[in-house]
Amino acid sequence: MINRLKKEYLDRVRNELSDSEFDLYIKSFSEKETHGMTINFNKLKNSSIDLDYLIDKFDLIEIYKNNDYGYYTYDKEKLKDISVYPGKNPLYHAGLYYIQEPSAASVLSNVTFNPSDVVLDLCASPGGKSIQTLYNLKGDCGGFLVANEIDKKRVKILDSNIERMGFDNFIILSESVDNLLNKFNDYFDKIIVDAPCSGEGMFRKSEDAVNQWSIELIKSCSKTQKKLIESAYHMLKSGGTLIYSTCTFSKEEDEEVIDYILNKYQDLKLVKMEKIYPFNSIGEGQFYAILYKEGNEYNSLVNTNITEFSGLNIVRYGISEWEDEKIKKPTHASTHSDKILFENIVDLNDEEVYKYLKGDIIKKDLGFKGFCKVTYKRLGLGLAKYVDGVIKNHYPKGLRIY
Repeated sequence: MINRLKKEYLDRVRNELSDSEFDLYIKSFSEKETHGMTINFNKLKNSSIDLDYLIDKFDLIEIYKNNDYGYYTYDKEKLKDISVYPGKNPLYHAGLYYIQEPSAASVLSNVTFNPSDVVLDLCASPGGKSIQTLYNLKGDCGGFLVANEIDKKRVKILDSNIERMGFDNFIILSESVDNLLNKFNDYFDKIIVDAPCSGEGMFRKSEDAVNQWSIELIKSCSKTQKKLIESAYHMLKSGGTLIYSTCTFSKEEDEEVIDYILNKYQDLKLVKMEKIYPFNSIGEGQFYAILYKEGNEYNSLVNTNITEFSGLNIVRYGISEWEDEKIKKPTHASTHSDKILFENIVDLNDEEVYKYLKGDIIKKDLGFKGFCKVTYKRLGLGLAKYVDGVIKNHYPKGLRIY
């Protein structure tokens, strides 16, 4: 990969790093990637396994944790003898954990959330930072996430990832920043701007990112990023926190964007700023800045009822219980929620669960008829219908493994 990097890019990096740092950066391209996951401790408590089971199975290394979730890294090369990698394991499909690149996951570990925060993730797909946020919010305290993604294809990925995790205190939108700005002024306690960028932090694992890189792309991204962060400023409450991040290293998209917003709005104060390279941290690379908007301490007493979002393109609002209430067919999403109770539940063994995830029927004698919740190690996976000794598969076709 290093031979494919453009000379213009390497010259820029050489000017920004010391000689020793530049040598370490070049060396990083010959080193293996580190992978990681966030584990949902609340789901883990409801399962028939414990944390030690996951640590032993995937040889996990703890990076940080709190009462609600933890972040762990693993070496994919060491898992070659495991037949099913973490991203295809049934526990992944059950939403027990989310696969997330280490340096990207590190950003929100530096942010203190209140359980009652109302948070906007402005450019949310594929959903890693949205899911990290939801770990920290409590719906019964008023905590709520607005996850927005304007790209129609990417919002489907976001929707699927959040659905799997079983949260209900969120709404997914697919809206322009201008439409959000017209709707919400001085509204959110925290706003995450994980901005689209030139992707220099993806070069070690993405040849497409290498090929697409150009000075023109950097300038275009910088222009977009300044608009995004300025819009976020206006939607942020006084006393609120703005988190800006990219997976690139260019100053035009990182420090210069922060300088731009700080110079324009004097009530914004820089709390922390860090640039992460693969040679000085675990992961591919990330830049982030945490900004505080001075003013009265915020409260979260805002309306997050669905009527507040009327006129916007709503992809999903929380979890709906019924796909068809007349025939009492639950939704797939409802099987992932711990708050929606099912009368009929079937817990599959190791052999049966893979048949289910592939879309196959399962022959099994059960003491009921009709729709049921399918679980694995007591964690919700999806829906099935039991008829005459056969569990008929209702796992969504787009999620099945082949």
